[in-house]
Amino acid sequence: MGLNFCFSSMVNTLGNLDSHKTQISKEDYETFQKEFIFEQIKGNRFGKAFCEKFHINDIVIKCLIDEDLARRFIEEQYINETEVH
Repeated sequence: MGLNFCFSSMVNTLGNLDSHKTQISKEDYETFQKEFIFEQIKGNRFGKAFCEKFHINDIVIKCLIDEDLARRFIEEQYINETEVH
């Protein structure tokens, strides 16, 4: 099984556990990404810093060591792509 299959399975399984997840605006997420450099200097992982910034208790994201995987999971589960203009 490939990484994409495993990741998709994990996302689907975990996504079904909590259908009322916090939705973060794309703008707030982009601001967080710019500010993450300061958290990175302190040695914090991307997922852990994201959870702390937005007061989210998601053990999967907090524990992900791979930053790219954490970003993908966060973007698929928490980022609200629809913006009101």
